[in-house]
Amino acid sequence: MKICSFGELLLDVTPYGISDKGYPVSEFNPGGAPANVAVALSKLGLESSFIGQVGDDFFGHFLKSVLDENKVDTQGLKLNPNFPTSLAIVSLTDKGERSFSFYRKNGADVMVDFNSDFQLKIDEADAFHCGSVSLSDDPARTATMDILKYSRQKEKQISFDVNLRVLLWNDLSIAKRLIEEALDYVDILKVSEEELAFIRPNLKEEEALHSLMKDHPLKVILVTYGEKGSAVYTNEHWIHVPSFKVKAIDTTGAGDAFFGAFLAGIYGLSQTMDHLSVQELKTLLYRANACGAIATLKKGAIGSLPELSELEAFLKEHS
Repeated sequence: MKICSFGELLLDVTPYGISDKGYPVSEFNPGGAPANVAVALSKLGLESSFIGQVGDDFFGHFLKSVLDENKVDTQGLKLNPNFPTSLAIVSLTDKGERSFSFYRKNGADVMVDFNSDFQLKIDEADAFHCGSVSLSDDPARTATMDILKYSRQKEKQISFDVNLRVLLWNDLSIAKRLIEEALDYVDILKVSEEELAFIRPNLKEEEALHSLMKDHPLKVILVTYGEKGSAVYTNEHWIHVPSFKVKAIDTTGAGDAFFGAFLAGIYGLSQTMDHLSVQELKTLLYRANACGAIATLKKGAIGSLPELSELEAFLKEHS
């Protein structure tokens, strides 16, 4: 099983203490939600590839090297000398909760077009993954929709992370419309509690989930609640699994670790998504929650994603 991810690959500029002069010190951590998922899948033993664009600059080459080191296929990653690699400035609270501001106007990940190299990597894969950040501006917006349509035509399993970043949108009504359009091609959706309320306002949670299932060809919806755990919703089941209690340092990438682990688990099963039992879904969520928890114990996104051996050790410790 091979999964192809598309979207933003960028640098998370993360707080790293105070200098001897009393100034803030930051660490440049590799990140970008679809890239994080690609690495999460690779670390958990699946084949993964990443398609997208970074600048042909120091940061872009660094990001490519990180994916290569983590055994993610980067043959479809473009290094463009005409646009810089994007930056995400991360702010952390005392509890490790993060918020973002972005330096990506005319960034390489935004100025990307669907091309034959991307098409080739999608053709090679069994599944495709992306999120809403690449929908926030053109030409990446058009590329994302073209890639989703192409992936559906090629009958790939498609996963999508709402991953709403309010600061990237000039008009949130456009964000809602484009996310809804994207969901017409999606099998597995990840959405936070707040994002669900954004997409389906004025509905109770179960009503909102049922509405999404009715309006789109979704087979599985994952809902994340942070410290309260997560839930999975299908046409037959609605299951909640509590989170692991850990002392979080940085929650950046935790949702991607969670989603990557769930995708690794569901794609590793022999039966189709339409016939998953309650116990199988609980196990998938339990392991995904564990990966999300592990990712909060280190700073940064990609550097905090667990290997399969780390996951198994964590589960043994918390059994």
